[in-house]
Amino acid sequence: MSIFEALAGVDTGTVCNAMIVLDPSLRGKNYTLDAVVPASADLQPFTGYALTAKIVSSAPSKDSHDTMLARRFAYYRYLEQARGRPSVVVMEDCGERRGMGCIWGEIQVSIHKGMGIVGAVTNGAIRDIGSMPAGFGLLGGNVCPGSGFAHLVAFDTPVSVFGLPVSPGDLVHADRHGCVVIPAALVDALPAAIARVAQRESTLMAALEAPGLDYDKLVAAWKVFEVK
Repeated sequence: MSIFEALAGVDTGTVCNAMIVLDPSLRGKNYTLDAVVPASADLQPFTGYALTAKIVSSAPSKDSHDTMLARRFAYYRYLEQARGRPSVVVMEDCGERRGMGCIWGEIQVSIHKGMGIVGAVTNGAIRDIGSMPAGFGLLGGNVCPGSGFAHLVAFDTPVSVFGLPVSPGDLVHADRHGCVVIPAALVDALPAAIARVAQRESTLMAALEAPGLDYDKLVAAWKVFEVK
């Protein structure tokens, strides 16, 4: 089973728990810390290798129009070069006031989806809720109707979104709860760890939902749940 098959439909909470089973030092690390805004209420988990970019939305660019356009087209070339590899754009709004203007809406989602990108995570603004193409995962930091001064300043560089550092090529998994960076060293063992976590949780939930739950049954079920 590939890591992408193993992660399909799996929430980020389960992935975090499985990562801790494999490496307890990851407790409190490798996931977003701030609230995220999913582009749709039924957003499904999405996974890919990070393509990174930085924007500023709170102040106008000092570059010429031609320079900005060349940078934008170079960014689209960057996306094109990743075609065929599951990829997620992680875009940091690094302006003085993040989310003052929006890049992510119907047009950019259509572009990125058409270029083969599976989703995006940004601490910046999103808009066009309800009119975006289906099948593209998107997490934002806020909803904003205007574009402000939003412009691309860099790409293929380390970024930070919602307290999570992300480098180009990192394997990321995201859903309505946030985003997780999966260390490369854990990829091979992660599917089995996910299955183990899911089995332990389902066993506990079966005991909790059974008629007649009392203190003794709770303690017994919890001790089984705690077995590593």
